[in-house]
Amino acid sequence: MRRSIPTLLLPLVLAACGGGATPNPNPNPNPTPVNQIRARIVACPLVNQSSDPAASACLAGTYSGKTLSGADCSLVVQANGDYTFTSPALSTTYVASDRTIRVFGHQNVGGMHQVIWLIGDPIQSGDSYDLDFKYADGLGRTLEIEATKRPAAGGTLSSTCTAVLN
Repeated sequence: MRRSIPTLLLPLVLAACGGGATPNPNPNPNPTPVNQIRARIVACPLVNQSSDPAASACLAGTYSGKTLSGADCSLVVQANGDYTFTSPALSTTYVASDRTIRVFGHQNVGGMHQVIWLIGDPIQSGDSYDLDFKYADGLGRTLEIEATKRPAAGGTLSSTCTAVLN
């Protein structure tokens, strides 16, 4: 499956589908300092539409912020693409498999970094989960993470976690 990825002025986007839910009401108590998060994103390899799992391993770490209501939230990303999103409204865990489709790209345009990471399973039964991870390097350096659960029975439940990286 090939996806076309726009390469100009794109925020960091992580989209993940699939996985199972694991309730965990407590965000990670040891988040990565914000200056290290920006450095980690900027240090990602400069590649375009790579499906190599090693390309996105640079995103491994803990991201923390606040929900729209001001509650603590976090995202923990493993080097292999597994992740755990935790907020009071929604907690999910995604485990990458041999069916997982990955697309990763990173460009540095005039000192502004654009990174895209898409990850998901093409065939999923039961509940499905999406995660959008957006980082805008030149626009206040805001990191926005939105997790969404789509139960097999219908409907959606989502939670947004935002951090400002200076």
